[in-house]
Amino acid sequence: MAPEKKKSIYQPTSPAVEQAARLLLCLGKNKGNDYGLTSICKEIGIHKSKGYSILNALSQYDLITKDSRTKTYSLGPALMPLARKAKEKFDITAIAKDHLQNLADETRTSVLLGIICNDQFYIAGKYDGNDMISVTVRQYQSLHITHGSHGKAIFAFLDKKEQQKIFDTNQLFFHGDRDNFDKDKLAQELKFCRKNGYAIDNGEITPGITAVSSPVFDHNNKVIAGIVLVGTFTKDKFETLGKKIAATSRIISRQAGAQF
Repeated sequence: MAPEKKKSIYQPTSPAVEQAARLLLCLGKNKGNDYGLTSICKEIGIHKSKGYSILNALSQYDLITKDSRTKTYSLGPALMPLARKAKEKFDITAIAKDHLQNLADETRTSVLLGIICNDQFYIAGKYDGNDMISVTVRQYQSLHITHGSHGKAIFAFLDKKEQQKIFDTNQLFFHGDRDNFDKDKLAQELKFCRKNGYAIDNGEITPGITAVSSPVFDHNNKVIAGIVLVGTFTKDKFETLGKKIAATSRIISRQAGAQF
């Protein structure tokens, strides 16, 4: 019998492409004013000359724009059709749209749909059911996969290998700041979520803001997204809202092909 070949651990990459991708992600996560060259290069850890070359290349394709007055950079208009095309791939957004708007209207809260990608939870849809109160989370913003109630709802239905991979990163924001993480408390919350179909955040992430979340599954019964119902509702509303969001997530999951 021929000896088994070892799999190569070599993964060819292009440093310039990787740096350009990190630069775009950096600009995409910026919540304040547009970044200048120095800030961008410091954020992603590259030399200013390299950053300047990448910015010039991206600007030729309108992937980034430069404000000549402030000398700052922001994402460019060429990304808009790319974002729309990427969003079209996730049919879950089309399936969920009406259901989530109805949920927002019925509960008088804000409802978020997040798509899971690696260790991030990308907000693919935001639906407001209360004209007086709206959450500050923006569409296309990303949150960490373990962040608050959606983190618990997602983590509860991952396999043991995926859970351990997340644990090994030590980036655990289930209870807000990493220093507040309580493994025993999480175990109880995961057990509750698997039984009832939803997880809660009672102001641990942001004081005064409460949230209830439920997972969404695809045709392979794999969790691929999450729904977050967020507002200023009190603890006594958790069960009622939890049942509503769990029922909505089951409907969306079934329409996406899930079998349960």
